[in-house]
Amino acid sequence: MNEQAGASAVRGHMVMVAGLKVHVVEAGSGTPVLLLHGFPQSSREYAAVMAHLSHTARVIAPDLRGAGQTDAPAEGYDLDTLVADVVGLLDALGLNRVALVAHDWSALIGFEVCLRHPDRVSRYAAIAVPAPYIRMTPTLAGAMMRAMPHLWFQWVIATPGLGPRLLSRGRQRLAYWLLRSFEVQPMRDDDVEAYVAALRDPARARAASKLYRRVILPGFMNILRGTYRGRVLRTPTLVLFGADDGLLPHDALGVSPQDAPDLTVEFVPGGGHFLVDDNPAEVTRRLRAFMELPAR
Repeated sequence: MNEQAGASAVRGHMVMVAGLKVHVVEAGSGTPVLLLHGFPQSSREYAAVMAHLSHTARVIAPDLRGAGQTDAPAEGYDLDTLVADVVGLLDALGLNRVALVAHDWSALIGFEVCLRHPDRVSRYAAIAVPAPYIRMTPTLAGAMMRAMPHLWFQWVIATPGLGPRLLSRGRQRLAYWLLRSFEVQPMRDDDVEAYVAALRDPARARAASKLYRRVILPGFMNILRGTYRGRVLRTPTLVLFGADDGLLPHDALGVSPQDAPDLTVEFVPGGGHFLVDDNPAEVTRRLRAFMELPAR
């Protein structure tokens, strides 16, 4: 993990979760806050946020299945197993209830954890992913049609054989492109190199392909089909989007109180899809306020 100011208190260890060896980094004490990373990142995504929040909370960032230093088995890249990984990790750490933060694809897992295990999450912050209750309108349909050409990489990564090969071999241009093409502020070079290096492991590259094929692409199609309607999200939820993230129109991200009666959407300046990297100070400030954590 990228150790920054105040990171002397960061401690890394391995936790067994149903036979999966999970690498976890922790810092601080107090209210437990679980931080789930996106793709193609790992727990080090949250280094700056952890350095700030650890003064007043116990922050916990695992490497999810197939990422970072966690095992990358051949199977388990499906919604049910990934939800079970998160709940199993809470059990293994002796945590009955946490505040949850999730970025990118792990936000899909976060929503499912809240819906299936509402007693385990006190508050939930989803970053760069909308709540799964989007209702299609002509404006949104047009925006999505315009966005599709920019999302070509999702189908490429999901393709067996081709996706893992492009992520892991040669100059790894696809992996570098994923990290550099959506940033607003330049991501740290050492972070980029660490994420790309992890994908040189063929097992991790295959895990990424299965994740796109079995969770990410089906997950967003389920959102568009309205699969989540009728499953009321009662967990107090904050959706954070980078103000410069142009994937979806801002006015399309709100949801009906019937679907999520306690949900707020906020747009963070100076950030895009990799919002945690683009503007960690503002993300931290908003998380602290939302989770009612004391100031330093």
